[in-house]
Amino acid sequence: MALVATQAGSVPQRADALLACLREVVPYTAAWIGVRDPETRVHRRVGSDGDTASLVRYFAHPYADDELEQLGLNRYRHPVPASALPVPLPETVAWGEYLLPAGFHDGVAMGLFADDGRHLGLLTVLTTDPAQRTASYVGLLAGLRPIIAVALDRLPSFAEAAELTGDAIGGTVITRAGHGLPVPGLPTHPLLAEGSAALVVARRHACAPGSASAFLAVWAGTLLRVGVLDCRDETADHLCALALVRPAGGAADLARSDVRLLGALVEGWDDDRIRAALGLSDPARSAEDLARRLALRSTAALVQHAAREGLYLPPALWD
Repeated sequence: MALVATQAGSVPQRADALLACLREVVPYTAAWIGVRDPETRVHRRVGSDGDTASLVRYFAHPYADDELEQLGLNRYRHPVPASALPVPLPETVAWGEYLLPAGFHDGVAMGLFADDGRHLGLLTVLTTDPAQRTASYVGLLAGLRPIIAVALDRLPSFAEAAELTGDAIGGTVITRAGHGLPVPGLPTHPLLAEGSAALVVARRHACAPGSASAFLAVWAGTLLRVGVLDCRDETADHLCALALVRPAGGAADLARSDVRLLGALVEGWDDDRIRAALGLSDPARSAEDLARRLALRSTAALVQHAAREGLYLPPALWD
């Protein structure tokens, strides 16, 4: 299971493979692994074995997370057998309305947490055999919890991607709702602080899985480059993109007026709007002059180059 948890592939692939291993030592009827989105409080199935339709229906409702909270299943604790719940099973929504009618008699629920305490999701093991008491497997499941958590946690892979750049001076992981999370092993940067204009722009650049883009931003009077890699996996968690702050490189040789002009051009502004915003008497001529300075054959080539290399300051980040 430890090998499966760290193998390449998607979270659902690892989760299903782990359940196949688990069945060899825990003779369950059905099992389900879900990741929890802390922003929407929704549990999304990433692995299942057996007939888990009743669990899928239960977790489709917003009250499911409320009940898990009331029953203490969203806290880090020993795996909880159904027999140890603080209320009779028929009085819970999960068991009374979904699991008992589906023929299940017993089960164990276990919260899954990262080493740093982040709540990743939930493992549920169920049985239809009245003679089988799943409480006897609580100790085994507790020992396997860290392994299963490793398979679900994508945050370390964001840190590995950040290391590949070699020159990142700070960064953040952007969630689906647009919030920022620390990148393990990498300092945060004030430029990408929660609610900052640069974080909002970076979120807009996360437009499709696997896409990569960059733009310039100003911090403490210095140009920096913000690179954005869209790492979302719609079948897994709420982590969306990696944003890294890096030195501006060749862009440092451009004047502030140049990168503002490039920002307007990349965003498709017409000459009248550029003239009004930047005070240029002839924006088209200014763009042509800049293209020649950068050894580019046309204004169109200039815009493509600026967008591809991240050599522009988006208007949202102008002083």
